[in-house]
Amino acid sequence: MTADNDSNSTDPVSALPYSRFVRWMSLGEQTLAALFLFIILATMGAQVFARYFFGAPFTWSEEVARLALIWMTFMAAAFVMAEGRHITVDVLSPRLSIRGQTRLECLSHGIVAGTCLLLLFGGIRFVWYVGRVGSPSLGIPMSWWYGAVEVGLLLMAIHSVVNLLQVLSTGRPTVREGIVEDEALHLEMEQSE
Repeated sequence: MTADNDSNSTDPVSALPYSRFVRWMSLGEQTLAALFLFIILATMGAQVFARYFFGAPFTWSEEVARLALIWMTFMAAAFVMAEGRHITVDVLSPRLSIRGQTRLECLSHGIVAGTCLLLLFGGIRFVWYVGRVGSPSLGIPMSWWYGAVEVGLLLMAIHSVVNLLQVLSTGRPTVREGIVEDEALHLEMEQSE
C-alpha cells in the first residue's frame, strides 16, 4: 500500500457515502462557474475595448455578461451547498448533544431539499411559459435566463439530499473545517479590544 492509500483510508470525508459523486459534481459546478466568470470578464473587456478604441460598443455584450452572471451565481450556490459553506446562524446546535445535533442537521437538510424542490416544481411552468419570449438584443429565449434558477435549485436539492444521506449513514453531524471557529475567535477578540 502506498502513502496515498493510507491517507485516503483515514480521511473521514472520503469515507462518506457518495463522496466521489459529490466531489465530481462539485468540480463540475466550480468549472462551470469559473467558465461563466471568464465569459463575464471577456465580454466586459471586449465592450470597453470596442467603446474606447473603435467608438462603437457591442450591443450584445451586456446581455451575455448578465446571462453568464445569473448562471455563475446558481452554479456557485450549488457547490457552496455541497461544501456546507452557506451562511448559517448556529445558535442552537452547539448547545445540543451529538444526537441532537445530528437530528437538527437532518431536519435542516430535509427542509432545504424540500424547499428547493417546491420552488423547482413551482417554477417549471413559469420557465416553460417565458420560453416564448426572446431577450432584447440577442433573442435568446428567456427560459435560458430563468432556467439557471431551476438548474441551481435542482443541484442544491441533490446536494442537500446527499448531505442528509451522509449524516444518516454516519449517525453523527457533519464535521466542517475550522472556519466557523476561527471567525468566532476573531469576533471575540475584536469585541474584547
